[in-house]
Amino acid sequence: MKSFTLAIAALAGTAAAQYYNVTSNPFALFLKSDNATINGTALGACHQGAAIEGLCLTGSRRNETSTYHTFYHNVSASDAPNAIDIPGVLGYTLTAGGGLIVPSAMEFSINPTSNVAVPIFYPGWDRYSTVEFDECGEMYIEAYQDDTVSPPVYFPTPLKVKNWYICLTRWSYTYSTLVWKIGVTGEPQNPSCQKVVVERVWL
Repeated sequence: MKSFTLAIAALAGTAAAQYYNVTSNPFALFLKSDNATINGTALGACHQGAAIEGLCLTGSRRNETSTYHTFYHNVSASDAPNAIDIPGVLGYTLTAGGGLIVPSAMEFSINPTSNVAVPIFYPGWDRYSTVEFDECGEMYIEAYQDDTVSPPVYFPTPLKVKNWYICLTRWSYTYSTLVWKIGVTGEPQNPSCQKVVVERVWL
């Protein structure tokens, strides 16, 4: 039954997969932080449900002997692989029970009573959020409209917003996970949150 459900999820995402069908080279995701304990450590996929993964601290540091969780950035057919400043889907390939290979896409899980969103990898490509990487390999989301003023206006130049934090969260389980602070101003209401920058490092 689980295999059937995963197969249906994969089929449901066919349209998105056909659009975001240019896959980058594999990379790891590392953190930059003022906290020396997590600075320079890698993010990894962590179990949040049946074939559902979050993005958690691993404690692994960058060196030539370590192995890291591998991610991909899928962009549209009109864009070049490994391109910078291009929106695309953050992908992860899960190896499930029995060796089943499950391509998965990241989507922000939003709790209306919180001001942070939790990145979650779901099987298939029917649900996703897009992210971009700049020339330094730092992951961001582009902001076009400023609604901190009334009436809302468009930014003269879109902002590269990097509202990434590591927080103790409870989605299915309690982990220290990557989160996205919603909005362009203010701080996370979760008191455990620590500001980070997320960097793509090619493998």
